[in-house]
Amino acid sequence: MTLEHFLTAGVVGSSIIAAAAWFLAATVKIKVPKEGGKIVDYRETVGDKPGDNQLVVDGVDVWRTSALQARWNAVAAGAACIAALFQALQALNSLVTKSLAM
Repeated sequence: MTLEHFLTAGVVGSSIIAAAAWFLAATVKIKVPKEGGKIVDYRETVGDKPGDNQLVVDGVDVWRTSALQARWNAVAAGAACIAALFQALQALNSLVTKSLAM
């Protein structure tokens, strides 16, 4: 496997990871558990302060969902940065190879 192949594989792999993470960030939801048709206040079990507000919209915990989406967005951004780095190294390798061939 040449350096060019390795860099291309790195770009493709990192791009796929970024795409998957951004898809998860866009679609992930944390549903609020219900008992007897009523929303359960489970903040005490996850370590939140008893005075914190719980925002529920359409059965989804907005605050916890936002936090989870932020984590997936961070993974996606990191993978996209790695893909861009591989592309930059690929361009640099191409320039160096062409200059050496002259």
